[in-house]
Amino acid sequence: MKQWKNANLIDKTMFSLNGIYSAFVAENAVRREFGALAFLLVLAIWMGKDIKTILAVFLAGLFPIVIELINTAAETIIDKLLGPIYREDVKLAKDMLSGAVMLGLLVGYGVAFLIIFGN
Repeated sequence: MKQWKNANLIDKTMFSLNGIYSAFVAENAVRREFGALAFLLVLAIWMGKDIKTILAVFLAGLFPIVIELINTAAETIIDKLLGPIYREDVKLAKDMLSGAVMLGLLVGYGVAFLIIFGN
């Protein structure tokens, strides 16, 4: 069994990038959110925004992806541990995760649009 707890910085970075790549390949929502991020960046560039503004749009657009990665990881763990058995408390937990994703989308894209279209 490969150990990752005491890995060096390069290994830890590779683990992180592997997680992002795996989510991108496996999760349609992650791909859509990366597409939305690309759209926001193209929009900011097309509107002639400076590099600081484009960076701010990039960071705001990453926020929903971060929340989606947390949601995906948590749901994967829940599904692996509990299997297909329906439980109301598990449904509630997954609904809360979904709510976090929804709010993350509103906040991230809302801030990005405010940055792009404000003044």
